[in-house]
Amino acid sequence: MYKGFTGILIPVLVIALIGAGFWGYQENQEKNSILIKAENQYQRAFHDLNWHIDHLQDEMGKSLAVNSRKQLSPSLANVWRLAYAAQSDVGQLPLTLMPFSKTEEFLAKIADFSYRIAIRDLNANPLTNKEYETLNSLYKQANEVQSELKNVQTKVIDNQLRWMDVESALASEDKKTDNTIIDGFKTIEKKVQEFPENDFGPGVNSVEKTSEEKAKNLKGTLITSEQAKKIAADFLGVKKQSTDMKCDQSGKGSYYEVFSVSLKNEDTVYVDVTKKGGHIVWMLKNREVKDRKISIEEADKKAKEFLSTRGYPSMVSNLKDETDGSVVFTYVYQQNNVLIYPDVLTVKVALDTGEIIGFQDTDYLFNHKQRKIPTPKITLEVAKTKVNPKLKIISIKQAIIETSESQEVLTYEITGSLNNNIYRIYINAENGDEEEVTKLLKEELITF
Repeated sequence: MYKGFTGILIPVLVIALIGAGFWGYQENQEKNSILIKAENQYQRAFHDLNWHIDHLQDEMGKSLAVNSRKQLSPSLANVWRLAYAAQSDVGQLPLTLMPFSKTEEFLAKIADFSYRIAIRDLNANPLTNKEYETLNSLYKQANEVQSELKNVQTKVIDNQLRWMDVESALASEDKKTDNTIIDGFKTIEKKVQEFPENDFGPGVNSVEKTSEEKAKNLKGTLITSEQAKKIAADFLGVKKQSTDMKCDQSGKGSYYEVFSVSLKNEDTVYVDVTKKGGHIVWMLKNREVKDRKISIEEADKKAKEFLSTRGYPSMVSNLKDETDGSVVFTYVYQQNNVLIYPDVLTVKVALDTGEIIGFQDTDYLFNHKQRKIPTPKITLEVAKTKVNPKLKIISIKQAIIETSESQEVLTYEITGSLNNNIYRIYINAENGDEEEVTKLLKEELITF
C-alpha cells in the first residue's frame, strides 16, 4: 500500500515542481519583458528630447537669420512646436523625484514667447528690437542646454547606461547615490537657474505672474497618493487593482504640487493630479500610432465624448493640429453661445483607433467659472466696419478673451481670409477697438 501511494505521489510532485518551475520562469519572463519595454520607452523619450532640442536650436537660429516676415512666422511656429514636444519628452522621463522645474519652465517660456509672435500679423506688428534681443539670448541659452544634453547622451550611448537605474537611484533613500544621467540633468538644471533673466514682454511675463496667482485658487482639500492613483485610474477608465501603478510627488517650488502617476499595462500612461483638490492636469499615453483609420471629424466626436463623460461639458472644437498619425484639438468652453477663451484645453487623439492619448487642461483648471456676460454696446454690423473691407469673412462669433493685462473683455471674433492668409480679429464689443489679431494656418481651421 505504501509503495502504491509513493508511486502516485512522486509523479504528482514531479509534475508540480515542473509546473512551479515553468510558472516561475513565465513570471520572470513577463517581468523582464515589462522592464525591457519600460527601458525602451525611456530611451526613446530621451533620444527624442535630444532630437527636439537639436532642431529647436537650429530653428531658433533660422528665425534670427531670416529677413522675410513671411518666413519668420512659420519658423517661430516650428520653435513653439519643438519646445512643446521637448516638454512632452521630459514628462516621459523618470525625473519626478529630482528638481528639473527650471528647465521645463525655460522650455515653456520659449514656446509661449515664440507662439505669441508667430500667430500675430507680422506685417502690421513686426518683430521689435527688444524681441529680437530676447530671441537671440534664448538661442544662446538653448545652445548651452543642447551642449550639456549632448554630453549626457554620449555617456548614455558609450557606457550603455540604463534609465531603469535612474528610476531606482531616484527612489533610493541613499541621497548620495551617484548616477551619470542624474548628475548630467542636475548640471543642466543648475545651468538654467544661472541664466540671466530674459525680457519676454508683458504677454509672457504677465502669464507667469497670473498663473501663480490663479494656482492659489485651486479648490479642494489635500489628497493622498492612493487617492491620486484612484483619480487617475477613474479618468483613464481602468481598474486600479489590475494596473501596475506608481505615484511620486513633484512640483515642489512651482506654483502647485502634483502627484505624478504612471500606469503600465501594454503601454505606459502618465497622469499628473494636483495634490490640492485632486484635479487632473495632464495625461499622456506613450504608444506607437499605426496607420490612420478614422477621419478628423470622427476623432473630434471621440474627443468630445471623452470630455463629456469626465465633467467637461459645452466644449467647442476651435483649432486642430494633425501630426504623426494623431490630431491635437483645442477646445474652448462655451457659455450662452459665447466662446470663453480663458477656459481652454487640448485633447490628443490617435487616428488609428480613436483612442485618447493626450490631454492638458491647465488653463481650464485655473480659469473656469460661470461668468456674467455683458450685453454688447456695439452691433455686429458696426464690428464688421472695424476690419479691413477686403477681408473675406468666414465666420463671426462672440468671444471673451484675456488681454495682456489679464483683463477679460467681450469681443466679436471675426475669422476671415486676406491675400491667401487666414486671420482672426477680435473687436471689443464695448468700444469697437481692435483688441487682437492672430494669423492661422489653413490646416488649423475646423471645417466640419
